Amino acid sequence: MSRSPIPAATGTTPDPTTSGTTTTDPAPGTPTPEPRRRIRLPHDPDGISSAQKLMILVLSMTLFGVADIVTELVPSIEVGPLELEVAYFAFIPVVLAALFCPLWVAIGAPLGEMVFSDMMLGDFSGLGELEGFLQLFVGIYVAGCLVKDPRRPAQLVAAALALVSIDKVSSGLIDVAKVVVGIDPETLEESDGLLRAVIVSEGLELVMALVITGVLFGALPAIWLAPRLYGTIEPLMGLRPRDPQNPPRLVGPRGVPFWVMALLGILGAVALGMLSQWEEFVGRDEGVTTVGAFEPDFVDRYGDGFLWVALAVGVAALLAVVVLIAVVRARRKDAR
Repeated sequence: MSRSPIPAATGTTPDPTTSGTTTTDPAPGTPTPEPRRRIRLPHDPDGISSAQKLMILVLSMTLFGVADIVTELVPSIEVGPLELEVAYFAFIPVVLAALFCPLWVAIGAPLGEMVFSDMMLGDFSGLGELEGFLQLFVGIYVAGCLVKDPRRPAQLVAAALALVSIDKVSSGLIDVAKVVVGIDPETLEESDGLLRAVIVSEGLELVMALVITGVLFGALPAIWLAPRLYGTIEPLMGLRPRDPQNPPRLVGPRGVPFWVMALLGILGAVALGMLSQWEEFVGRDEGVTTVGAFEPDFVDRYGDGFLWVALAVGVAALLAVVVLIAVVRARRKDAR
């Protein structure tokens, strides 16, 4: 008795590597699923929205600008040849760069100093202000990328010291370069003692800045503040807290190593400083570095009371930013 042949199953292909299992071929006309795209974390500058970038920039700009006005009210103390002063409240950019995208904090904080402190007080020197902007930009960005986990005190201390070191070392090099440019080549040997005195003075100023600005008004407040804000302030802007396993990287645009960009930025600051000193040395009152200068000097004209007026305006701007963030947050909740 002959057996009838078993018809072959359609749409199935036997798998020689597994016994008793079959894989089903896709039916004709079925669309091929698209490959999964890489998910970008919100603290990545390419993975956050334009509105979030703007909020980070404006918040850092307002906070640091208002704080810079406050430092103008803090008196300095002179101890012999040394002047003990608070250059700026370093904990503000350190905490912001540790919680948010460091790039936009690094852009916003120096802008805040230029707008709220320099322009409002009538002490804006024009294009020459880019010298300080570049120094702070590099320092804040490096500090923010050094913090992988804002809850770790050691990383916050390293970030604060890195910020102040980059800022003050670069400014010290610029000051030394300015002295070299301002020395007459014919009296270079007689001016050797002056150059050494400037180098020693810049070294002492760096040490005092690390202690006062870097530790007292940088690392210590950041150690207390950053862990308490971590995970609470980011959701207000629709961001996730920083992932310690995937922190921001020191990478420039198009994958260029950031150290190359940082070196170019510092060299640009040095070039601006030397150009400014050269223009002053040759007596060019309206040179390239003074383009856009705004120097009515309101403090000298109206007294120290004008500082309180500028501070009130800055606080009002800060409150407006806070209200704006709250409104944006409320609208997002309603949209959900």
